[in-house]
Amino acid sequence: MKIEQGVMVVKNGKAWGRTYDDGHDISFGWMALDDAPIYRPGQCKKPTDVTYPGSKEIAELETATVVCVKRITETIIYHD
Repeated sequence: MKIEQGVMVVKNGKAWGRTYDDGHDISFGWMALDDAPIYRPGQCKKPTDVTYPGSKEIAELETATVVCVKRITETIIYHD
């Protein structure tokens, strides 16, 4: 079992994170909570903390909320 705790940037049931990365190009946007990054609370106090100053994404992030989360992942091995 894996337990992760921290904060996420969330809006309309989706979280902000890396949606595409091929080694040359990276895109960020809204994604499923299960796949989104969890940040340390000290690193992310407001939604815009997940980008850089002057980013074109700041206006979108300002409409989101930082929420506390706990994600529990359990892997079960079974035989057919």
